Amino acid sequence: MTSKHAQEEIFQHDFDGIQEYDNDLPGWWKMLFYGTIIFTAVYLMYYHVLGVGDSSQVEYLKEMNPNYTQGLGDRNGMFTAYHSPFFSSEKMLTPLFKAELSRIIDAPFEEQLMRAMSKANPEQIEKLKNTFPDIYKQFLSGSGPAVSSSSDATAEPTIAEPIKDAGVLATGKKVFETQCFTCHGKLGEGGIGPNMTDAYWIHGGKIENIIHTIRKGIPAKGMISWEKTLSPDQINAVASFILLKLQGSNPPNGKAPQGEKAAQ
Repeated sequence: MTSKHAQEEIFQHDFDGIQEYDNDLPGWWKMLFYGTIIFTAVYLMYYHVLGVGDSSQVEYLKEMNPNYTQGLGDRNGMFTAYHSPFFSSEKMLTPLFKAELSRIIDAPFEEQLMRAMSKANPEQIEKLKNTFPDIYKQFLSGSGPAVSSSSDATAEPTIAEPIKDAGVLATGKKVFETQCFTCHGKLGEGGIGPNMTDAYWIHGGKIENIIHTIRKGIPAKGMISWEKTLSPDQINAVASFILLKLQGSNPPNGKAPQGEKAAQ
C-alpha cells in the first residue's frame, strides 16, 4: 500500500502503466552545479571583462619571449578586439613582414608542402613520402619549384664579414628565435640540428659557408633551403648573429660537437 506522502511524490502522468517519482537532486550535486556557475562568473570577469589575468595570447608571447612586457593592446578583455598572438609584436606588423607572409601564403602547393616536410617528424615524413613521392624527391634533392616573388627574395647575400650593427643583430636574433630554434634550440644549444655555439662546423664556419648553408639547406639531413622564405638581409643578419652572439656563449645542455673545429 502506498502512503499519502509517497503518493504526493509520484508524478500524475504515467507511460504504459509506469509511474515515476519526483525525486529531488542530491544536495552535493546542486552545490557542485552552483559552484561551476560562480567559478564561471569569476573567470569571465578576471580574464575577459577586466583583463586582469594573462590571456592565452599573453601567455604565448611570454613563452616565446621571456623578456616580453605586456602592453595595453595585448589585453584580451571582453571589449578589446582579439588579435592573433602571431601578429602581436612590432616586427610582425612591418610592411616587409606582411609582404613576405603574403608571398608564403600565396606560394605554390609544392613549396608549402616542402616547408611542411622540413618540420615534420619521421612518422609524418613517411606518410608524406608515400602520398607525394615526386615532391618528396624534390625535397631531398633541394630542387624545389620556382617561386613567384619579389626579385630580391632570391638574390645572393654578399658579405665578407659578420655585420656588427646592433639593429642587424637584433633582426638576426628574431629570425633565429622564430625560424631556427625548432632544430637548433632557443639558445643555439642544438637539438635535431647541430650546436651553433661551439667551434665545430659540419659545413664550414666562415660567414660565406653559413650563408650558403642557410640559403641552400641540407635536404638530405632535413634542413630546407631558406632562400625562398628569408630575404637576403635576413639571411645575412641571422648568419652574423650566429657568429657574433651565439658562438662561444656556452649554453646549458649543449649538444656534443659535430664536424671539424674552425680555424682560429
